[in-house]
Amino acid sequence: MVIPLPANESITALPDEARRLLASTKYFVFGLWAFSIVLGIFSPLSAISTWCLAIFGTYLLHEDPQMSSCYDAIRSSAIGQCCGTGGLRMLMPFFLLGSINSMVDAASLIQFFSTYGWKTFEMIPVDALLGIFLCELSCSIISYRVLKLVLPTGPLADGYQELANGPAQAGRPGRPLGGAGPGGVVPQQPAWKPFQGTGHKLGG
Repeated sequence: MVIPLPANESITALPDEARRLLASTKYFVFGLWAFSIVLGIFSPLSAISTWCLAIFGTYLLHEDPQMSSCYDAIRSSAIGQCCGTGGLRMLMPFFLLGSINSMVDAASLIQFFSTYGWKTFEMIPVDALLGIFLCELSCSIISYRVLKLVLPTGPLADGYQELANGPAQAGRPGRPLGGAGPGGVVPQQPAWKPFQGTGHKLGG
């Protein structure tokens, strides 16, 4: 599936409202980095998905002056070689991973709360997980709103588009791929006829 984003991958190609929304996303990306580092001290494996989301967000917003130093550090590392140059191409992965992470972390928080009650929030890893969840949820909502502003709307927005000389639809005659014949007249296709002629017997 190809996501029809603007040909220019720079954030400056977005509408004003979309740029304002993405500008506010950087604070939640900073939160992802901060809370994931705290969580990684206690449970490194649990913080991997959050680190990936923070990297996606950093690559998405790499043109922001406050993100550029972090982007350059990741870009020059071995991890940065797997993410390309960033820009708007990271918008859809950022939205999808943020949505998945927020649902998984919400389920984990509900499980912790149902087991330990309010004492759950006395544990530092759980507090970090709560902060991560809020940042992930905010990033998902903002990126979804940006996608709605960027992606086209209308009957052809689902990715299906009729060709100019495509097949006939119900109640509408089709046109041949080669166009009309001489004089602008569409030639009629010859009707199928059964075999006509003399048969031959085998061995005769």
